[in-house]
Amino acid sequence: MKRGIIFLMSLILLTSLASADIIINQQPKEIYNLGDIIEIPATIKATTNIEGSFQMDLICNGPIINFYKNGVKLSVGEEKKFDSSVVLTKDTIGTIKGKCKIKASLAGEFVLTNEFRISDNLKINLNMEKTEFNPGTSVFVEGSAVKENQEEVEGFIEIEFLSIKVTNQTSNQTTSTTSLVLADAVSNGFFSVEIPLADDTEAGVHPMKIIVYEKDPNGEITNQESIEHSIRVLQLATSLEIIIENHDVEPGTSLRVKAILHDQTGEKIDSTAIITVKRNDNTILEQTEKSTDEWMELPVAYNEPPEQWKVVAVSNEFITEATFNIMEKKDVKVEILNNTLTLTNIGNVLYNDTILVKIGDESTDLNVSLEVDETKKYKLSAPEGEYKVELIAGGESRITQNVFLTGKAIDIKEASNAAIRIIRHPFVWVFITAILGFVAFIVFKKGYKRSFFGYMHLGNKGKIKPMPLKKNSLINSGNKALLSLSIKGDKQNASIVCLKIKNLKEIESAKSNAEEKLQEIVDSAEENKAATYESQDSIFFILAPIKTKTFHNEKTAIEIAQKIRAILTEHNKLARQKIDFGISLNHGTIVAKQETDSLKFMSMGTLITTARKIAALSDNEIFLGEKFKARLESNVKTEKHIKDNVDFYTIKEIKDRDEHKDFIRNFLNRLEGEKNKK
Repeated sequence: MKRGIIFLMSLILLTSLASADIIINQQPKEIYNLGDIIEIPATIKATTNIEGSFQMDLICNGPIINFYKNGVKLSVGEEKKFDSSVVLTKDTIGTIKGKCKIKASLAGEFVLTNEFRISDNLKINLNMEKTEFNPGTSVFVEGSAVKENQEEVEGFIEIEFLSIKVTNQTSNQTTSTTSLVLADAVSNGFFSVEIPLADDTEAGVHPMKIIVYEKDPNGEITNQESIEHSIRVLQLATSLEIIIENHDVEPGTSLRVKAILHDQTGEKIDSTAIITVKRNDNTILEQTEKSTDEWMELPVAYNEPPEQWKVVAVSNEFITEATFNIMEKKDVKVEILNNTLTLTNIGNVLYNDTILVKIGDESTDLNVSLEVDETKKYKLSAPEGEYKVELIAGGESRITQNVFLTGKAIDIKEASNAAIRIIRHPFVWVFITAILGFVAFIVFKKGYKRSFFGYMHLGNKGKIKPMPLKKNSLINSGNKALLSLSIKGDKQNASIVCLKIKNLKEIESAKSNAEEKLQEIVDSAEENKAATYESQDSIFFILAPIKTKTFHNEKTAIEIAQKIRAILTEHNKLARQKIDFGISLNHGTIVAKQETDSLKFMSMGTLITTARKIAALSDNEIFLGEKFKARLESNVKTEKHIKDNVDFYTIKEIKDRDEHKDFIRNFLNRLEGEKNKK
């Protein structure tokens, strides 16, 4: 009985403590961004008569913020619904972020919602496939942005550059600052900002900071994110300058000239230039290919007449011209041998002057008139004895010498007059005739003959050996190519093989059969209709459709390259004097014209320059240029390499295609076999 009474009293007590049930009708989402609204509908069911205040509090890592409060008066069994919400703004929640819960409470009773997170983060997805731009073009920064709650951003984007030049499209004026901010809108989560680069934007990498953010109605930034990115502005050749060390060149010295290629900001660009020196009548004196900013020296003969010469430079489709002067030089060379004074005009103009001749204590004026390179001799005489002879020309002492002289008096006579007097004697003529007759007898007795073509000689098959490509060349070409500044011809795509001899000076000075091997290479390439162009330490084999009669010369180019490598590799195994070489294959556009004795061509763009650079990077291997690689794209798989800012490729794998498959497989097998032999 007692136990029943105690149980009943406990049940009544517990019922009186639980005055109401608080029910959360809708749990919050897992994540909210600033600016969102959290809606928390709730229902209160009265288990007793209750009267009090129902409130909602936001609890985040300690801080508690009350955002809803309402009075409640309910009888037993009654219920009431409440639609509470909180806007996540700084005015409401301040700077609170992170993990949170909402507490609903009434008359000592409370419940907590599930845990959720408040964030101000965004995610930026940048869509920029292109990262390199020419000055004067536009950069489009495009992409999308979403909040961490996966809702699209409606806000703004700012792009900060540390240093760049842009063009204002409205005023067409250039703006250049150390800190440039470009702003635009982000709508439906997408953004697109155009950055018009100025024509003189500096080449190089330009870092930029991309900031996307939203604002609340009060203008306060809510959600925000930033990422780092960069663009590269390319060097664009804009001008070609000729530098002449001295515009007034003295005969007997050297002209020093170089070409400098400038980019959009005036900085130097590493390239090559064809430099041509011409006389005033356009006669070409020298034509050579030099690296830009590298001096070319041209010796000027001592007797070159005074006139104006010009220099023409061609690089990257730019042509520029400059002039300089060959100075007037009046000079005479003085020599005394025994009693003969010899005067030679070593200037470049008529020497017409008076020379003071001192013999002992006496002085005599000698009027001299000499054409360029003309020599006159004079006999010095004086009463027998040794005299100090001094000649003064142009106010300068030219020679002082002790000379033993004989004669009746101090005198100077032109030697040619004395010779005329001797020739007038009949005995002299008889003597000269006898000498000439004796020489003629000896010559005809021995059957002396001299070939008219003294500089030519016959090869093993009786053919005339072709002339060398250039002075001091190690090779001869029967199908040579000549680089021309400007020609009218056919514009066509050509494949080229570049062989760079890295130790050419050693080969030239050494006694070896290296020249024979190089000649063997040239002969082999020309059998495949290649034209040979030699420039400094490089030999180019040009396969142009105008000669090969086909537009597909890649296979032939690879065969030539492989043959070159095989010949030189075999040579280096046996010879003491090794040949250090590199081989490259490239493809590009030339303007070509076939003439009787040669193929004249003009390279477009950087075809020759790129081939030379890639060959210089090769260590007895075969490297491919970008455009040549593109021609083989469907047949082989290549691997890209970058060295010294130069892109090149090597062949790694053959794709499964019938066309050229056997050839390329054999090519790779030979390469691998030669590597194993080393």
